[in-house]
Amino acid sequence: MLFEDVQDVIYPKSGYKGKYDVSSRYYHLIMGVFEIRPNTEVLEIADIREDEKVLDLAFGTGWLLNKIVERTNTVVYGIDFSEGMCKVSMENLERNGNLDRTQLILGDVLSMPIKDNSFDVVIGSFILDLLPKNQIKVALEEAKRVLKPGGRAIFVSMTKKGEGLLRSWRLIYEMMYPLWPTILGYRPSSRPIRLSEEVANAGFRITKSKITRTNFFPFPVEIIVCKKEADS
Repeated sequence: MLFEDVQDVIYPKSGYKGKYDVSSRYYHLIMGVFEIRPNTEVLEIADIREDEKVLDLAFGTGWLLNKIVERTNTVVYGIDFSEGMCKVSMENLERNGNLDRTQLILGDVLSMPIKDNSFDVVIGSFILDLLPKNQIKVALEEAKRVLKPGGRAIFVSMTKKGEGLLRSWRLIYEMMYPLWPTILGYRPSSRPIRLSEEVANAGFRITKSKITRTNFFPFPVEIIVCKKEADS
């Protein structure tokens, strides 16, 4: 089985978009809790300044959005194609007193209704490893398009990198991948990818990288900080 490809098995009857609408109320408990550790590290490695304009790609339930807002004095933007996730995020943002500091966009990261050179920082957490391989480059090109020249992007995904225990758990994950069950309308579908290669091939210059792990189970995760060159 080629894990660079996403098999049809990951798509439930409700469809790729529909599974996020169906699972939005429970998504954080199903998947989000596994992402807390790497996303906390993202906030540190991203080094977001108070005046920077930030876009969160595929923001899901808004956990990371809430944390980004606390680090800026500007409006933080997010885009997600699931109406269910947008509703849940708005509720979570309002509960934390951050709704007036955010602008949520219902849209696809593969074709964003956003002008070129709009953001200082773009963050894509656990989105590239969900996409079919032929769409990863499309998403990266879109992220680069909306970044200002000299702006930086932070990408997080499951990775094929990692040695020792991380490698062992990655192999177990890949072996079990076709067997993951659907829970509350959602079937886990992230899979390890070669993130650094994808980012470099899209024309970004990598400035920082880090291998970490998910919560609970030590599945390997890669965090990359990269820049859009001024002449891109």
